[in-house]
Amino acid sequence: MLRPLLLVLSGLAVLLLGGFWWLFLADSTAPAEAPGLLVLEDWREMVSSDPSRLPTEIRVLEIGRDKAPGFAARAGGFGTDWNTTYNSVQIVWPDRTMIIDGAIDAETAAAMKQSEADWAFDASAYETLLAAMLSAESVLITHEHLDHVMAVARHPDPAALAPKLLLNAPQIATLPIFAKGTLDPVIAGLAPRLDGSVQQVAPGVVVIPVPGHTPGSQLVYIQLQNGNETLLIGDVAWTLDAVETLTTRPVLTQYAVFDPDEDRTSVKAQLRALYDLMQANPDLAVLPAHDSGQLAELIAEGRLQQGFAE
Repeated sequence: MLRPLLLVLSGLAVLLLGGFWWLFLADSTAPAEAPGLLVLEDWREMVSSDPSRLPTEIRVLEIGRDKAPGFAARAGGFGTDWNTTYNSVQIVWPDRTMIIDGAIDAETAAAMKQSEADWAFDASAYETLLAAMLSAESVLITHEHLDHVMAVARHPDPAALAPKLLLNAPQIATLPIFAKGTLDPVIAGLAPRLDGSVQQVAPGVVVIPVPGHTPGSQLVYIQLQNGNETLLIGDVAWTLDAVETLTTRPVLTQYAVFDPDEDRTSVKAQLRALYDLMQANPDLAVLPAHDSGQLAELIAEGRLQQGFAE
């Protein structure tokens, strides 16, 4: 009697361990190589040869923050915390600005809350973002997930915002899925202003399509007048240590969070390409959109400035 029971228990243990491995560890490691996927030299060649036309600074406005378990952001990240930031980026020239990402509004932030103690939403900063979008020359998004687009999808003056939006075709097609409510017709009816290629969108600013996390995901490369180079990677990785360890989000996060699913094969290849890019170019500042620690470090180094310019 004891032997059959032990066999059953052993079988259950194997199933549980297998399930744990699949949900938390499997299918998460970047490939050994991803040649030609991200080519920094190409982006450098696109930016203006006249340094006086390049932007002077990059500023970041934090709209909200939260905390979640580290294993949600990186497979195997047990025993660590993921300090999350929801923010928007402003690129500044002497005569204009550009906004990247529409962050999150109060309703969406509250619905996504993970930690009662660490969650925060700055209503004043959100109002600053709404105003800054209208005074900017142009507005981009790294991708179309709801925590990057709410100031676009729910802007109180969509007619004034729409002419400033530089979106690619997949972003326009997918945005209604994540807009949470009826998307204003003037936004929903936009024609793409990005053609889906690697292209310069302003002096010193290049967008690099990286479909995978979402169909319209893109990186944004920025070169300043002082020579500093910064790469905004959106949500290809939620934390820089995911790039450094070549490890993407666990399968559990895929099932629990993403609808539709991200293309894990593409994301893992992008992780490898980002890792190789960082190794070859250690002075390149790389910023995942939701890595509070990396954001604070780049601000402390003077690579980014805190708060938007008026």
